[in-house]
Amino acid sequence: MWKEEKTKDLAHSSIMDTCSTDELFLCIHVALLCVQENLDDRPLMSSVMTALENGSTTLPTPSRPGYLVRRNTELDQFRNNIQIFVNSLSVTEIDGR
Repeated sequence: MWKEEKTKDLAHSSIMDTCSTDELFLCIHVALLCVQENLDDRPLMSSVMTALENGSTTLPTPSRPGYLVRRNTELDQFRNNIQIFVNSLSVTEIDGR
């Protein structure tokens, strides 16, 4: 969504009511920099704080994140067919006086 410039679609409407679009983009940009696959590309925490406090606009373009969430339809089907059972258990401990 970042590359497609659909960043605004990531935010819930309640967030959009409390901050500006620029603040939202900055936070998402910094977050993406912090999860880059190459650890050496990730910013130092001091750089993160400076960017967030000063509203830095000279941030590098984020590269691929270290992990991606992909939808697996077979896994979804498996999860939908799982039956969950709840068992109750009482444990009594006897302590001396």
